[in-house]
Amino acid sequence: MRVDVALEQLLVPGDLGDGTAVVVLDVVRATTVLVTALAAGARGVTTVGGVDEARALAARTGALLVGERGGLPPEGFDLGNSPCDFTASVCEGRDVVLTTTNGTRAVERCAAAGRVLAGALVNAEATARALVDGGAEDVLLVCAGSGGRVAADDVAAAGCLAGSLALLGGAEPGDGARVAAALFDAWKHDLRGLLRRSLSGRKLSDVGLGTDLDDCARVDAVPTAAERGDDGVFREVTA
Repeated sequence: MRVDVALEQLLVPGDLGDGTAVVVLDVVRATTVLVTALAAGARGVTTVGGVDEARALAARTGALLVGERGGLPPEGFDLGNSPCDFTASVCEGRDVVLTTTNGTRAVERCAAAGRVLAGALVNAEATARALVDGGAEDVLLVCAGSGGRVAADDVAAAGCLAGSLALLGGAEPGDGARVAAALFDAWKHDLRGLLRRSLSGRKLSDVGLGTDLDDCARVDAVPTAAERGDDGVFREVTA
């Protein structure tokens, strides 16, 4: 297995093909919320790039409409993008439509890949196991970034996942993966501190939602791998 990291979504190559498994990481907060919702019993999560498109899809299907712009839920949304809100009482048996500033757009950018998974610090090991068990040979970890800039939270999560792939699947890292692993190793004992200092974390704190960072920093707290189906819906990976 070979693993590399695109440190920001604009660095994703244009020739992704069927042979590449992509993991999109938007730790603060899209992919953390996505896997949390599935772990809480959501049937599936559809990621959508635009707010109007998300509203239309949720209205048509009766799905839970969630997400953010500028860190806060747009008008008329059922929920924002705080992981703590996605409990079993809210999510059980529901379909979810999710749109965010960076993460869902990164998913769209990677849609041509052979496999697309959603990764975060909270499900790093579960995602690594799903890739290894699924026989992935070429893995690209895509950091969503923040407004076209590198986001340290996503890079650290990529380093955490690359480490898990090395342990579980003997993955050979590319240079991007080595950079990400070095960041994770430097901060692995204070990931909350890293997230608070990161560009994404500072933006979130500025809108009064800094407490969400604690939920986003919990390594392997959610033992759920999430993969996008041919219908564009993320569902839990089952053995």
